[in-house]
Amino acid sequence: MRKYLSLLLALILLSAAQGQERSPLMKDVALWYEAFNRKDPALLDKILSTTWVDIPPAPSQPAGPEGAKQILTELTTSFPDLKITIKDILQDGSKVIVRSEIAGTQRNTLMGFPAKNRKMAIQAIDIHEFKDGRIVRTWHTEDWLTGLHQLGILEK
Repeated sequence: MRKYLSLLLALILLSAAQGQERSPLMKDVALWYEAFNRKDPALLDKILSTTWVDIPPAPSQPAGPEGAKQILTELTTSFPDLKITIKDILQDGSKVIVRSEIAGTQRNTLMGFPAKNRKMAIQAIDIHEFKDGRIVRTWHTEDWLTGLHQLGILEK
């Protein structure tokens, strides 16, 4: 019985510690990913500064939050089942670093390439910088080379 009580106490303490790990900024950054998963560009207005900068921007991407909304619309149109899953999240001062997986089935044109109804799952790394509770800058890199192979765009 003592062993079970010790185990229960350890689980309770571990759960409490894990619940305290995430800072307010780490919780806030989840809105970015939720916007894509829910296909809701309005959520981006809750988290992005009006002067938000995307580094690097996509070709012909508008500046500011409108650029993020354009990317969201393009991705969720190409991948109606788009899902971005946070795998790791870290914070260093005003910067929150997220390693995520972007997954979905291409059902519509992507960057001019017709859909072959194939699935992809790629890794992405984002660094979101906060100021006054809003994301002011996002540096990002995605493994599109792997994604294009998975989608059959770079087949031999």
